[in-house]
Amino acid sequence: MTSATPWIGSKRIAFVPVYRSNAAPPDQIPLDWINVITNRVLNNPRPEVNGADRSLRGWLRSVSSGIADMEPLVTEIQTVNKQTVEPGDLEENPSEEPGVSFGQFLRNQGVEAAILITLGRGGGGTNDGFWSKADMADSNGVWLMELIHGLTGFKDLYHFNDDVDPRWRSIDFFDEMASASQTHPTAFTKNELGWLNNSAFKSHSEGSANYSLQYISLTQPPIAPRLTAIRLGKSFPYMIVEARGKTDQFETGMPTTLDPYEHGIPSEGVIVYLVQTRNPTEVPRQGNKLPLYLLTLTALRPGESITQDEFKIRVTGALNDGFAVHITGPQGILVPSVIGAKAHDARLAIQHAGLVAIIKGSVTNTTVGTQTPEGGDRVPPGSKVRLFMTKDEL
Repeated sequence: MTSATPWIGSKRIAFVPVYRSNAAPPDQIPLDWINVITNRVLNNPRPEVNGADRSLRGWLRSVSSGIADMEPLVTEIQTVNKQTVEPGDLEENPSEEPGVSFGQFLRNQGVEAAILITLGRGGGGTNDGFWSKADMADSNGVWLMELIHGLTGFKDLYHFNDDVDPRWRSIDFFDEMASASQTHPTAFTKNELGWLNNSAFKSHSEGSANYSLQYISLTQPPIAPRLTAIRLGKSFPYMIVEARGKTDQFETGMPTTLDPYEHGIPSEGVIVYLVQTRNPTEVPRQGNKLPLYLLTLTALRPGESITQDEFKIRVTGALNDGFAVHITGPQGILVPSVIGAKAHDARLAIQHAGLVAIIKGSVTNTTVGTQTPEGGDRVPPGSKVRLFMTKDEL
């Protein structure tokens, strides 16, 4: 079950160029600014990736496997007499329709989100519900991040200064919502945004098995026997295993540019990360922990492995569309602790776990005092658990 509002189908989005009449240094309106913005949204071929399209719409269609789309409405240039523009500054401004505010005018045209585009020096991305704001100098990833905030409620994944986890454990360039670098989101984020179903995750809780993972950047869901991602563990927090490769212009990025946030994913292989958020639409963060804690600082290649929380993940080979992995989990059945329970309740709990309860002592006015094996031990299926009853204290 996810928490964010899914981005399904096409959303009408207003892109609002904003000229600051008294900016310092003065704003220089680009030639044909309206078309420059329109092309950046709809068709943005870049020579750094051999002319491939890195537009906002191109990214959205690719990472969502065609589930999400956008219909841009680029408005006329709006003028403000402010140095620092905030997302909602134009909400109550008059529109071309008498008696109707600019914000309501956009909503009347079916607009579901609006982003102000200013002529600052970058670093201006922010969101406040329906309204977002970014600079022309910001990357496409920044524009996309703010729009996703506004349309889905999904919050930032990057490191906050008050986080208890180290900065280098951020999921970073492996997720658009952590780096605004126009890479693909993780399987976790795609699921939250409605671009992957829960069925895309294979659950692995115990024992050993081999799996074939398709790159997250390829069209989802994959054709069996390929898998999208593997979830390790039944309880929270849990781990996710997925394959990453430079398969398109978004994962490859543009390493020749000076902007390190445009360089794509940092390594290819299998990544493993710990999900530490129950709800990525909430701030502050639960326990001041990174929402996604990266366990593999460099993606695992064939022959490499990681062991974490009784699980061992080993990459056994490279595939033409991903990687093969072998996962070993905890062996046997986890024995439940039934200390203090009545005989009837204790027997049911043991049986529900796939084990056999052996009652030792009277079942009248008694509770379980000790048990063998103890709660938390792992035993083969069908093993006997001896429950030693003791008199209730009056």
